[in-house]
Amino acid sequence: MYKEETEKKFEEYRAALVFEAQRLVSYIRLYCHLHERMQDRRSEMNIAPGFFQVTLDALLTGIVLWVDKLFSRKSERGFCNFLSFIENNHRMFDISELQRRKNYPNSHWILNRPPITFETIQKNRRKIEKIESLPSFKLRRDRFYAHFDKKYFFNKTKLTEDGPLKWKDLEQIINVMADILDEYSTSYDGQHYPLEPINIKDVDHLLDFLHKHYYK
Repeated sequence: MYKEETEKKFEEYRAALVFEAQRLVSYIRLYCHLHERMQDRRSEMNIAPGFFQVTLDALLTGIVLWVDKLFSRKSERGFCNFLSFIENNHRMFDISELQRRKNYPNSHWILNRPPITFETIQKNRRKIEKIESLPSFKLRRDRFYAHFDKKYFFNKTKLTEDGPLKWKDLEQIINVMADILDEYSTSYDGQHYPLEPINIKDVDHLLDFLHKHYYK
């Protein structure tokens, strides 16, 4: 009974975490893509600047909030708590358990994999610790996006200076989420969950249509 309850909890946790990670990746990919399209479709975006500027601002707000929620040590759920759950239930990831769940024969290739150990979990914790931008996301979330700090409310430039963000930070966050989910999901039942959204470039149809017909 305990094993069944623990496995059910893992599956529920995984599903919820994949959903929220995919949400964050969608925010990030669309935010970056719109900035990329400014290089050749800025005039088209300026036909409806209110829409595109508000969209970019809303996406950045969502990115800041979701990064902090998913990676904060104080979050009741998220990747740090997920790794603690894994650590407390690491026997669930024994190769023999994978074989039992999927009824694989002894010769199946997927069983030839390194086991999940305490060092595996620590390796993933170190990946999170190496995300240099996490303090910036936390500062932005705590001092501006969730609550207004008077220092940043009246000086947005100071917010950028104290909480700098770089494009590579966003890519690193995506990679860490994908690595952690893939490590334990494939060890549990061989499942792989791609985080990349498939419809981010839908906005190109609109921008290219405007370019073709509005600027004849």
